[in-house]
Amino acid sequence: MSIFGRLFKVGQANANKVIDNLEKPEVMLDQAIRDQQKHIAEAKQSVQAVIATERQVKGLLDQELNNKQLWENKATMALKSGNEDLATKALVRSEEHEGKATSLQPQWETQRKEVEKLKAGIRKMEEELAELRRNKDIIIAQSKAADAKKMIYNAKAKIGRNTTTDLVERMKAKALRSSYEADAAEELADEATGDSLEKEFEQLGTGTAASQSVQDKLAALKAKVNG
Repeated sequence: MSIFGRLFKVGQANANKVIDNLEKPEVMLDQAIRDQQKHIAEAKQSVQAVIATERQVKGLLDQELNNKQLWENKATMALKSGNEDLATKALVRSEEHEGKATSLQPQWETQRKEVEKLKAGIRKMEEELAELRRNKDIIIAQSKAADAKKMIYNAKAKIGRNTTTDLVERMKAKALRSSYEADAAEELADEATGDSLEKEFEQLGTGTAASQSVQDKLAALKAKVNG
């Protein structure tokens, strides 16, 4: 693969990597643009060297073609002067330059085609860089929208769990439990102090009014006891 080809591939890989790993969109996209600019500059330097060589070969080709024509003109002049021997020598020199031009022609054409391909490659890289610049704001906006969406879903998930309500319910249950435990402790304390029999009679005295039949029985029991 040519130097240009390697640089072009590196540029594409970096651009794709930036888009796939947008942790800080602004910073990473700016870095991608700088990297692409650097790759384009390096590629242009390489292409410039190829263009210089192509121009040099073209110059040699044009020079050989000019020399060929020059010696053909001299051969014509020699013939017009009646000097056939000199004309022959001039034609021999003309053929030498023609042979050199014939060997240079395919070399120059190959280099010219390669230069056109390299120029097209650089134009493509520059177009991709321009597209990245145009889409920079859109990519950043999409990334921020995705982050905001993620934050919303996380907030909804927390609300769904309702940890605050759960805490309040647990505190209420604990308070109710503490109230039950306090009542139980008070009940045990009452039972542990005083005459239980007296308490029973007190409870009888504070009870509800006895029925008529119970009062009659009580009066009979009193008469029997006092009799």
